[in-house]
Order: sequence, then C-alpha cells, then structure tokens
Amino acid sequence: MSVAEEDVRKVAYLARIRIDDSKIGEICRSLNKILAFVEQLEEVDCSQINEEVQPSASLRERDDVVVPCDAAVMNNAPEKERNMFVVPKVVG
Repeated sequence: MSVAEEDVRKVAYLARIRIDDSKIGEICRSLNKILAFVEQLEEVDCSQINEEVQPSASLRERDDVVVPCDAAVMNNAPEKERNMFVVPKVVG
C-alpha cells in the first residue's frame, strides 16, 4: 500500500489541516516509509506468542481536571465561542 499526493491532500482537507504544497511530497514520502515499516511488521511470525499475556505494570491514571486552553490552540480552531471549540452536531 502506498499513499499518493492526492491522498495526502484529501486527508488534510478532511482533517481541516492546511498544508503548504511544497510540503506535500515530503509528507507523502514519510507516510510511505511508515507504511513500508508496518508491512515489514506483518511478516513477523507471532504464532508462538500467547495472546493472553498481560503487562505486569499497571497503567498510571491522571485526574480529569479542566484546564484553560492555550491561546495558540484556540487560534487553530475553525470556530470558537467563549474560549470553547464549536463543533457540528453529530447526533440527530
């Protein structure tokens, strides 16, 4: 599988990411390197690995705390209201 420049443009459009045309080729090459590595991983024989093995270390959890949003992040929002992101209604 490989990614073409038109794929990068389409994904950037759907994700609302502005990418300079001069960077499209570089991004395309980087994504294709990543996909080639993933294809290499698919060749690894994992048939002898027990699927039920659990990591012994527990995951650290953090408190769910509301923090003010960085102004630089808010400036990237396509639409905002009272320092909050405005998103389209998803559920009808």
